[in-house]
Amino acid sequence: MRRPRLNILRTFEAAGRRLSFSLAADDMKISQAAVSQQMRQLEAYLSTPLFVRHHRRLSLTSTGQAYLEAVHEALDRLDSVTDRLFPGRQNQTVTLRCTSVVATLWLAPQLGSLQKLHPDIDLRINTLDQGYDSRSSPTTDLEIFIQRQGASSVSAQKLLTSTITPVCSPDLFAGRQRLNEPVDVLRHQLIHVLGYDDDWHRWFRTYRLNEVSIPRGLSVDGSLIAIEAAQRGDGIMLGRRPFIDRHLQSGELVEAFEKPFHLYADYFLRLSTRSTGQRASSIVAKWITELAARE
Repeated sequence: MRRPRLNILRTFEAAGRRLSFSLAADDMKISQAAVSQQMRQLEAYLSTPLFVRHHRRLSLTSTGQAYLEAVHEALDRLDSVTDRLFPGRQNQTVTLRCTSVVATLWLAPQLGSLQKLHPDIDLRINTLDQGYDSRSSPTTDLEIFIQRQGASSVSAQKLLTSTITPVCSPDLFAGRQRLNEPVDVLRHQLIHVLGYDDDWHRWFRTYRLNEVSIPRGLSVDGSLIAIEAAQRGDGIMLGRRPFIDRHLQSGELVEAFEKPFHLYADYFLRLSTRSTGQRASSIVAKWITELAARE
């Protein structure tokens, strides 16, 4: 019995992973019509529908999902064997764009494991603290960006939900209890992070302090500077977990309130359709996704 051709299976893997014929076409460097035709041919050959074609989106049938997992594993295995048997190929560079906190506090401590698993991939990280509205750079292969809960994002997968909580130095409460009610935060200086200016506004609105004028306090250019200022006792900042978990576990920072008065933000991972090294980018994306799943 003949099997489906390898190029059609690669197209199916791209379409199933992206849930979009147009994005799969970009990945495979062929037309959208060619992707659609190949998928119809594959479904006819297997005598089984693999996709559910909605008005403006795709989803996989249960059989399609099972087949996608098997095809992805087989292609990944084939690529790994190729790399092992033909190691003379040049290293591939993957450029990732994310905030400095994500890069420094979350990814950097784990980069050794990526290098051991994939020594042929050079990961280049560009950092930029930038709030919620994120735009990809033409030279970026992967991007980790922040999006509020409930918003939708095309061609991106959710990594994790960050808990945003007021934190400060334990010295701020030396000999005293931590704060009890949201209004108590007004007794202390607030630390604002440029690019995340809306965090304190959202926090005050969430906890019904709409009539309160939000103190400007200390404004700093970057979350890492804010963390250092909070550790020194300069005020209270809105820290993002899991990225500040090590500071909480070491006792360098503590949550300012006895009760949880939290905000939340969703972090997404996007693979650029303009990436020139799709396989290497996909490997790094999988590694980041597995890292997030452990949080």
